[in-house]
Amino acid sequence: MDKGTIRRVVAVGSGKGGVGKSAATALLAAELRRRGLKVGVLDADVTGPSQPKLFGLSGPLVDRGEGIEPAVSPAGVPVVSSQFLVEDEQTPVIWRGPLVTRLILQFFGGVNWGPLDYLLIDMPPGTSDVPLTVFQSVPLDGMVFVFTPPELSAMIVKKAMNMARD
Repeated sequence: MDKGTIRRVVAVGSGKGGVGKSAATALLAAELRRRGLKVGVLDADVTGPSQPKLFGLSGPLVDRGEGIEPAVSPAGVPVVSSQFLVEDEQTPVIWRGPLVTRLILQFFGGVNWGPLDYLLIDMPPGTSDVPLTVFQSVPLDGMVFVFTPPELSAMIVKKAMNMARD
């Protein structure tokens, strides 16, 4: 896929859930924005989306026929998330791999991101379909791994890092 007007695409991942990956993504986006850079966030954690809540956003995404318009935070950070596609925060996203894959590709290539210095991709934990789709289809410039010190978590993060390298 072509990056278009996006200068750098950086994924933020983890081996396990609950380590602060989504918060780290949002904080990194806020800091880059504070420094005057244009940054967007793609919430690729389709079944456990957090970015709308972290940025104080709600409501459906709008497609005006020329691509999806991302929701924009008060700080000016455009965000797309599966959370915008369901009725409310309590509605679970229960989709199979092929649908999730199509959604991730649509969020990357079918959103009117506009010119960005950075697009941060908040990955789901582990080594499921979404990381595989991102690694195979999205032109990443880098990846940040978030983890906690315990040996078990570090072992699983190493697996995710090996997957990213391959």
